[in-house]
Amino acid sequence: MSKYDVSLVSAVEGRKRQILVDLLRQNSELTLGELHQLSRGELGKLLSTITVQDLLQGTAREAAPAAVSRPGRPGRKPVAKAPAESKAKEPAAAPAKAAKGAKAEPAAEVNTRTPAGREAFDKGVFEALKAIGGPAGAGEIQRRVGGTNMQVRSAVNRLIEAGQVTWTGKARGTRYRVA
Repeated sequence: MSKYDVSLVSAVEGRKRQILVDLLRQNSELTLGELHQLSRGELGKLLSTITVQDLLQGTAREAAPAAVSRPGRPGRKPVAKAPAESKAKEPAAAPAKAAKGAKAEPAAEVNTRTPAGREAFDKGVFEALKAIGGPAGAGEIQRRVGGTNMQVRSAVNRLIEAGQVTWTGKARGTRYRVA
């Protein structure tokens, strides 16, 4: 498969996973037995990638989707249809402000594909490092600003090149701080 094919398949799988997470959140009355039955079907592989933490985190979409009835289940809530994905990407979310030591609610998705999106994300990473006030690992920065580990590391590298951030250590021990 070409690089493009691999990235496209990966993106589709990511969307499928997010839709499944959203549907499970909206149908919290499902029993573990029902989830077990679902895991035996074609959703099994996808269900095996979802953690309880994924389900407990805030909902990724605010829109209320249309409902589909569940046959043979009187007195139960209907299963919701997945919302239609918009083709336009949403702009990068501003980083959540948090007191020192408090966990911030991360942005679900950030857009670093455009120069403006990268600039906004870099600014959020820099602000998070200032708020932390001392050396911080990429994971702690990611929890505050969202995005993926790779997006955070790329942003920090751009800030290092700009002279705004310094680093010490290597591998998992790498810590970043404001220059």
